[in-house]
Amino acid sequence: MKPSEAPPADMVRVTNWLGLAAGAPVMVRRPGRVPAAATVEIATPDGKILWVRYWASAERAMLHKADGTQVWCEANIG
Repeated sequence: MKPSEAPPADMVRVTNWLGLAAGAPVMVRRPGRVPAAATVEIATPDGKILWVRYWASAERAMLHKADGTQVWCEANIG
């Protein structure tokens, strides 16, 4: 999926990162980057930062809502 493409119809944007359980599969869309699949590790108590582990590289990343990052999940997860 290219950054300009819409996510699949069975995915929804998650606006409350606190609602994501550890282990949930997600699609991360960061400005200027190719969307990537990841697994949720934990969100900060204020819900502004989310830690994920990317599937392709196993790299752990800290995501910030303030930088325009979007997180999408299957409609029945989030």
